[in-house]
Amino acid sequence: MKTKFVPRIYKKKNAPLYLHITGHSKRERLLLDIEVDHQYWSTEEQRINISIIKDEQLKKLYQDINLIIDNIDSKITNIKTVYRLSEIVLTPKKLKQELIDDLPRVNFCSFFQHAIDEEKKIIEPGTYRKLQSVLNKLKRYDDQVIFTDLTELWFQRYKVHLSKIGNKKTTINSNIKSIKKIIRKAIRMGIKIPCVLEDIKAGSTLGTKVSLDPFELKKLKAYYDSEFICDAHRLMLAYFLFSCVTGLRFADVMAIDKDAVTDDFIQFKAEKVDKMQSIALNKRAKEIINSCDDLFVKHFTNEYVNRELKVIMRNLGLKKKLTYHVSRHTFATSFLRAGGKVEKLQLLLGHSSIKQTMVYSHIVSAEANKEMFLLDNLW
Repeated sequence: MKTKFVPRIYKKKNAPLYLHITGHSKRERLLLDIEVDHQYWSTEEQRINISIIKDEQLKKLYQDINLIIDNIDSKITNIKTVYRLSEIVLTPKKLKQELIDDLPRVNFCSFFQHAIDEEKKIIEPGTYRKLQSVLNKLKRYDDQVIFTDLTELWFQRYKVHLSKIGNKKTTINSNIKSIKKIIRKAIRMGIKIPCVLEDIKAGSTLGTKVSLDPFELKKLKAYYDSEFICDAHRLMLAYFLFSCVTGLRFADVMAIDKDAVTDDFIQFKAEKVDKMQSIALNKRAKEIINSCDDLFVKHFTNEYVNRELKVIMRNLGLKKKLTYHVSRHTFATSFLRAGGKVEKLQLLLGHSSIKQTMVYSHIVSAEANKEMFLLDNLW
């Protein structure tokens, strides 16, 4: 496989630069987004001859163009390396397509984006947003990482990086798990990586269930009812508090339209089970619905609501890290504190196993154990 940069010379001074690719008795041409003055072009070096340019401003421009050409050359080398290691025949047509598509078979971030975009129609919106968030974080770390870089050492360093930027252990494990999922897809397509994927351990993604205690819940409700709250925060809290008294997931709440709400029930299509469900509205849920006209009218992304909830907690002087999903945990612990049975809670939360629900029972039991120390005040 041979490649050559060739300016196509017309009558005008600046000539468009092409990449000529030959191999396997085939030839392809790729027009690059570069123009060069042909009088400065060195056919032997396939670069601009900077030494013969007198104008300093023009010299700086062509130095940058030479760097761009160097970068394209580097990408070509990476493509050849990955194809050779993967034992896949690289044709001029494939090389051209790789460069046009920004190296999806070579650059891991490009492949990641292609993979999740292809699955966008068949995966849940929340899953797509999560994978996109994982990718965005990876891009900020190294958007030029290629498959041959994915060694055990790379994974170790990336975990250290995620820890340094403040990610919790469960969040790091979840990111690694998502990255491994994309790599498996690449491996099925014949792409190889320089390590055994099974040796990369993601670890547990089950974190501590954070919930609000009665004091924190009352403080949020008091702020919701106050005259000082802005409309945007009031709507955010309306959604959050609604889930605190119903246990509904964010995706399910955002899929509800106003027409689905009746006096005593609300109907929605549950995202996880993909079927229509109906739940009874308790007194608190009705109060929130009746107090906020924009509820189930204006919809938001999970990321936006989480950012606003953090601002609200900071304004109220509450240090607990709040995300929308905390409302579901709060519903579960509040239900058990009020005397509800764990078997009923399992049905309300839609858990397939009682073990998932028992976590909340352990949280409430741990709180009860702390109350034992109140007896120390007897003497």
